[in-house]
Amino acid sequence: MDIKQSEILEAAEKNFSVLNLGPTHPATHGIFQNILKMDGEIVMEAESTIGYIHRAFEKIAERRPYNQITTLTDRLNYCSSPINNMAWHMTVEKLINAEIPKRAQYLRVIIMELARIADHIICDTVIAVDTGAATGYFHLFQYREMIYEIYEEVCGARLTTNIGRIGGLERDFSPKAWEKLRKFMSTFPAALKEFDKLVTRNRIFMDRTIGVGCVSKEMAMKYSFSGPNMRAAGIDYDVRAMNPYSSYEDFEFDIPVGLAEL
Repeated sequence: MDIKQSEILEAAEKNFSVLNLGPTHPATHGIFQNILKMDGEIVMEAESTIGYIHRAFEKIAERRPYNQITTLTDRLNYCSSPINNMAWHMTVEKLINAEIPKRAQYLRVIIMELARIADHIICDTVIAVDTGAATGYFHLFQYREMIYEIYEEVCGARLTTNIGRIGGLERDFSPKAWEKLRKFMSTFPAALKEFDKLVTRNRIFMDRTIGVGCVSKEMAMKYSFSGPNMRAAGIDYDVRAMNPYSSYEDFEFDIPVGLAEL
């Protein structure tokens, strides 16, 4: 909704404050601007402007052969770089009708699931920090580091991974990669439960998150939500189960779905 000059003056008269959040602000990563009408800590209204970063990857890709675009894709989202790599590879493979070995498909699933975990570690721990709960961040972030060490064993890189190739993978997992993977799998579940207890029993965190930014099913569909945000709105859809790729149909897994009530 638009916040006009008259509303800014009205807000000032009613002891509201107007906060210009972004676009150059750590909380928004420089991607969009928010002009907020605040009543203390409560956001009453917001006017958002998106599109402050467009890195022209599409135009760069127009002048590159397929195999040179992988290094562009892992920079689109540094939180889960390998998924972007795999998405590009599978797009080209679908275009050229390539058949991928089963082992390579399974290894891709492992890599993509590690990327999702690393992404959620960043999201959940940083949200906790933003709401005043820093302990969980320091506790859980070491497991993101463990995932990066696995990436490093697989491809030699940690953040911008360049994992895989069109048609499969550049190389198989090394024995050390499997060793690091097993260590991560044996220790991470307990740490995740500890993190959950740290934040869900934190009164400040809960007061600042429960009921904030609720999105209805209808709004989620209208704005083309996908992934965890869509499921959090109460829509039971996961592309891995509904339209499986890379042999996801061979795996059984639960799909968590949130409550749609506002």
